[in-house]
Amino acid sequence: MSKYQNKQDASVPIPKNKLWQILVQKLNVKMPMDLENQTKRKTLSKLSMIGFNGAGTLFHKRDRLKIPKYQNTYRLEPFRAFHAVAVDKIIRDVMEIKLSAITSYQPDQTSKLCLEIASDVLKAVCKKDYDRYKIVTQVYIIQRFQQSMHTAFQCLWDVERDNYSYHVFENNHIYAWCCVFGIYYD
Repeated sequence: MSKYQNKQDASVPIPKNKLWQILVQKLNVKMPMDLENQTKRKTLSKLSMIGFNGAGTLFHKRDRLKIPKYQNTYRLEPFRAFHAVAVDKIIRDVMEIKLSAITSYQPDQTSKLCLEIASDVLKAVCKKDYDRYKIVTQVYIIQRFQQSMHTAFQCLWDVERDNYSYHVFENNHIYAWCCVFGIYYD
C-alpha cells in the first residue's frame, strides 16, 4: 500500500449522528426514543427553514404538529370556477330523493332532514373539486299551512367570482328551500 491509498481511505469524517445510526444498525440495537425524536426534530427544523427542494414553504405549529404554510401564488383566478347550473342539478336530485316520501310535517324529523340534506349536498359539491371556493349550504324546511317563507341574504360579493345556487321543493305538507353559496377566497 502506498501513502496515497491511505489518504483516500481516510475520506471525509462522519458526523456523530450518522456514526451513532450506523453503529445502532450494525449492532441491531434499538435507538433510544429521545435520540430518535431529536433527529426527527432536527430534520423537520431544517426542512421548515429550507423547504422541500428549495420551495418557498414555511411551517407553523398547531397542536404540536408542523403544518405547511404556503406562500402566496398571486393567482387571481381559480382552476375550476363554481358553476351554478351543475350545483342546481345536485341540489334538485338530493332534495327530491330525501323529501319526496314525506307525508306530514314533524319538527323533530325535519331538523334531522335539514342536516342530512345539507351534508349530502356539501359532499356532492365538494366532489366537483372547485378550488379556492368556500362552500356554504343552508337548508330550511317549514310546514305548509297557509303561510309563505321569505328568505334574503346579504354579504360582500365579488360579482365576477362568487355565485350561488338554490332549489325550492314543495308538496302538500312542506315547503323546503336549499341554497349553496360558492364564495371565492385567496
